Parts: sequence; structure tokens; C-alpha cells
Amino acid sequence: MRTSGDDSDKRHWTWLRVAGIIVVLAPFFVAPFFLVSYLISDSKPSPKLANSIATSTKPTETTTDSSVSETVEQRSPLPPTTRDPTTTTEATAVVGSGGANGGPTTTQVLGASTTSPQTQEPTYPTLPDGTPAPVVAVFDLSTITLTGMVPSQAAADRLSALALANSQTPATVVSYLTVNPSVPISIGVRVIELNSVRFPPASAVVMPEHAKELDRVANVMRALPNISVLVIGHADQRGTEAANFAISDARARSVVNYLVYVGISASRLSSRAVGATDLLVTGNEETSLALNRRTEFVFYGLLIQ
Repeated sequence: MRTSGDDSDKRHWTWLRVAGIIVVLAPFFVAPFFLVSYLISDSKPSPKLANSIATSTKPTETTTDSSVSETVEQRSPLPPTTRDPTTTTEATAVVGSGGANGGPTTTQVLGASTTSPQTQEPTYPTLPDGTPAPVVAVFDLSTITLTGMVPSQAAADRLSALALANSQTPATVVSYLTVNPSVPISIGVRVIELNSVRFPPASAVVMPEHAKELDRVANVMRALPNISVLVIGHADQRGTEAANFAISDARARSVVNYLVYVGISASRLSSRAVGATDLLVTGNEETSLALNRRTEFVFYGLLIQ
């Protein structure tokens, strides 16, 4: 027969056996935890080592943009490209790439620059709107005077030949032309006739005598179908500014209308009014006033072969 004391002794030995088992098995559970902790802590660099790595990857203060850009281009796996000097170019460098430690990757823009072609002033005279000032051909009784700049000697010779061929009377060419290769070949040629028929005062009517001279202009335009003509209307110095501009505009339009009437395409013609702002002479006698009541022509494309 068992007593309560026997049960107590039995329970006591049972707990001792359980405690022994725990003591024996405990190292097998605790050892992996310490091992993992040790490995994790060992993979992190010490503060001194981390500072050394940061110092070695940081670019030095004396490195120039150009030298860094050159180094980046040498390491780039891409083939070299031809850079347009009118475009913006940038060289990029990767700093602090992530690698196995998962550090951040950043990109810096090095040597960013923008270049554009330099704007140079033209080496020839220009009008207020920036277009080349036309060559001037002044027709007098026995002399044709040429002044201005042309792009080549061939253009100067061509202009002299055309002037002689279209003179109303036998004449001699006096040339003060200079050659400037930067002048566009399409430069205009302004023709001033000192002996042509003039408009009556306050009139814009194309008279029969005037029409004969305009027929010469039409013949030149038929012979050279690629040229265009600007008709400039003028007035003498009498009258108000508004009245002078109005009559000069009417004269230019009348000439354009006549040229269209004789078969010249309107797309090749244009007109402009200048009033009394471009006088040939400043005298107040009738001869001088009559010289200013005129139209002039600017031929474009005349020098193109």
C-alpha cells in the first residue's frame, strides 16, 4: 500500500529528471542564437573602416569638371558620339554605387555647358530691317554709275553688262563696286533713272510716255523670269507728310497695275511708299521738284546667273 510520502518522493524525482533534460538540451537552443548574432555583427564595418571607405570614394576638391568628364567618357561602354556645338551637353558620373551593402546610388551632372553660334554683325551695309542695302545703278544721259557691294567679280561684270544692254542711250559704265563674298547673291539692285518721265504734280496717272519706259522693265522681267521687282513711290517735298505718302503710294500702285496689265505676274511685284523722305535733290525750283516725283525699281535676283 502506497502512502502520500511515496507520491511526494516520486514527484520530486520526476522534476529532477525534467530539470536535467533541460540543462542538457539548453546549449543546443542557445548556441545558434549567439552564432547568428555574432555573424551579423561581424559583417558590419567598424566606424574607423566606414570612415576610410567614405573618404576613398569621395571626389577630391581639386578635381576639375573637364578631368572628371574625361574619366567618365573613357569608362563609358557606349560608342563616342559627335556633339553638335549648338546643343547642350552634360557628362554624368555615378558616385557611391550601392554594391553588396545596399548603399544609395546617386548621379551628379558634371561639366554642364550650353553653347550657341556667335551672332556676327554683317560686313556689308544693311537697311533698317536688317536686309542688305541694295546695289545702286544711276542712269544719266551718257553715264551709268554703279555703287555698292557685290558677292563676286562675276556678279559685278553681269551687272555692268545688263546696265549697258538696258540703257536708253549709249553710255559708259563707271563702276565703284566692291567685292565682298559675304554679300548674298540675291541682293537687290536699285535703279534710278535721272532722265525718265516724271509724274505731274499731285498725279499718279501713268501717261503714254511713261508707259514706254515701263515697257522696258516688263521686257527685262520677261527675259529673266526668276527676278522680282519692288516698286518704290516718291513725292516731292511740297505738301503735308500724310499727303506725300498717299500720292507716293498711289504712284507705286499705278506702276504695279500697269506691269500686271502688260502680262507680268502680280506675285513677282510689290510696292512701297516713302513720301518725301528720300529726295534726289532738295531745290524748290520746278526742275528739282519734278525729279522727286518718281518711281524707282529694286530688282531682286538680277545677279543670279
